[in-house]
Amino acid sequence: MSNGETAYYLYCLTPGGRDIRVSAIGVDGRRPVWVHACGEIAAALSEVDVAEFCGESAEARLRDLAWLGPLVGRHEAVIEELMSRAPVLPARLATLFTSVDSLQQSVLAHREAVAGFFAQLGDQQEWAVQGLLDRAGALRGLVASVQAAEATAATSPGARYFEEKRIQTRCERDLNLRLKEYCRRAAAVLGTESGGFRERRVPGAGAAGSDAEVVLNWAFLVSPAALMDFRRRLDQFNGADGFPGLTLTVTGPWPPYSFAPDLSAGGKP
Repeated sequence: MSNGETAYYLYCLTPGGRDIRVSAIGVDGRRPVWVHACGEIAAALSEVDVAEFCGESAEARLRDLAWLGPLVGRHEAVIEELMSRAPVLPARLATLFTSVDSLQQSVLAHREAVAGFFAQLGDQQEWAVQGLLDRAGALRGLVASVQAAEATAATSPGARYFEEKRIQTRCERDLNLRLKEYCRRAAAVLGTESGGFRERRVPGAGAAGSDAEVVLNWAFLVSPAALMDFRRRLDQFNGADGFPGLTLTVTGPWPPYSFAPDLSAGGKP
């Protein structure tokens, strides 16, 4: 590809045999999106200028949030519109092909992986669960309970100081161990109401938008029929079965990025 040329931007794949029209505009904010049949699979795509995505100036633009933000929004708008009508296999941002023929050849080369993905997906959708921990509060509560259970006769300030440090260190270790086991159990219980589970990268500090620490970031495939029970299970972990200082939040449905096969790596999930 070179400057001045047109490329074909892929948004997502969907099972073929459906008459689907897309009203959302393409990522360039100008060109329309259409659905192209590739055998039994269909691809949502639009034309874009190669120069927008390739070359040194394009690399700078892709680091510019003022330019990238609207592009991401238009990319997701196309996928979400299609997702409201049919299962989708979302493509990563800025997936380009030199021609419609090259796109079709790529889709057909991975048709077994794509068909397997849609068979697994069925009518399920991706739901995200994050765990937000007030670590300082949880640690204070654990330390207080241990101090109450292990009251000592130490009276000198020095002795009390070293005893408090010992308890603090032990509680920090115990908190991490208890949290790990709790998360394992919560994932297993929520998994009984889902058709798939993935552990995702935990965002960095401050990503939660509060002082709470993100300690887990999960994705589940949940069918509409199972969603009520899934939410009920989640509510139990925020109530009677809760972990001190931990709140589980659920958002969705999202395009199933967490479960999509990597077609650039031979089509393996």
